[in-house]
Amino acid sequence: MRLSFHRFRMLPLFAACAFAGGAHAGDSPSLEERMSYKEFTAYGLDKLSAEQLQGLNGWLAAHAACNPTAAGTATPPAAGAPSAHGSSRLVGDFSGWEKGTVLTLANGQRWEVRDDEPFVTARETAPLVTIEPGVLGGWRLSVAGHGEVAHVIPAGH
Repeated sequence: MRLSFHRFRMLPLFAACAFAGGAHAGDSPSLEERMSYKEFTAYGLDKLSAEQLQGLNGWLAAHAACNPTAAGTATPPAAGAPSAHGSSRLVGDFSGWEKGTVLTLANGQRWEVRDDEPFVTARETAPLVTIEPGVLGGWRLSVAGHGEVAHVIPAGH
């Protein structure tokens, strides 16, 4: 219950920081928009003041604008690695993921889910997925039509 209360207590701060950060950061998504609540708190970002969080979002946006590859520093698989916003289809049926699930793409890539929180959905055949660099390294996988994002690593690494 405390976690839920804490989450709702922080929502106004998140909204204020997202608005303030976007106003001078070139409409770059804020950390609050890029991370799950669990990641945000795990990295201690919920302990920052509104000014500190706004400053960090501004710094990330400014440095990403100067160096677009700075946000994603993880090394993707060598063969057929996606560029930012690379898309492909999943092979076979898809009904969600849990930590350790390996998702195989039509382009031959295999990605392992690293999130602790499972995601379950109605079964779909060969949905479109997008792989993009994460904010602090790593990769993010999203499935078309779903708001959930999986933090993934190349399978076998």
